[in-house]
Amino acid sequence: MPRPATDKRERLTAAAASLAHTRGLERTTLGDIAAEAGVAPGSVYYYFKTKDDVGLAVVEALLERYRSRFEDWNGAEDPRDRLSAYIDSYVADEPAIRASGCPVGTLATEARKLSEDLGDAAASVLRITIDWAAEQFEELGFAPEAARARALHLVTGIQGAATLANALGEAEPLEREAAHLKRWVANTSA
Repeated sequence: MPRPATDKRERLTAAAASLAHTRGLERTTLGDIAAEAGVAPGSVYYYFKTKDDVGLAVVEALLERYRSRFEDWNGAEDPRDRLSAYIDSYVADEPAIRASGCPVGTLATEARKLSEDLGDAAASVLRITIDWAAEQFEELGFAPEAARARALHLVTGIQGAATLANALGEAEPLEREAAHLKRWVANTSA
């Protein structure tokens, strides 16, 4: 039975996100995306006219993914547990991070090289993550400026560890930083 045409954009976006993460956005062609999604190459142009269109679709997919994760994590009663869930998600993704880097950090870095607008769009995933983490620290009693500083430290730590794990091809930097950040979060009080 043929797939509905309405899911074609979703399949193309999922293929683009996967390839952008494993190969890099710049090295991913529209033909690669079509092959990965199992669609005719010509139909890709209907959805994505430019590399920026592909990048923006990948950013939207990541925004959706992170918003969904925030919803799930917000189910925990204690903000410390929510922040720990964020850290744990990186440890759970360690094999993919070690092989290809963090899908968010890697995309944001590469997108900025392709265009300022695409770089800003990709950075929005990091911005909403920092904002979400700051909300958790505010709930723990920190003033907004202090909560934001802590959130920035948390996201910087996990992104840096992900970058180092990828660069070295080793799990240790991510595992050690995640353990350190979890202890730091557990002992956090305003």
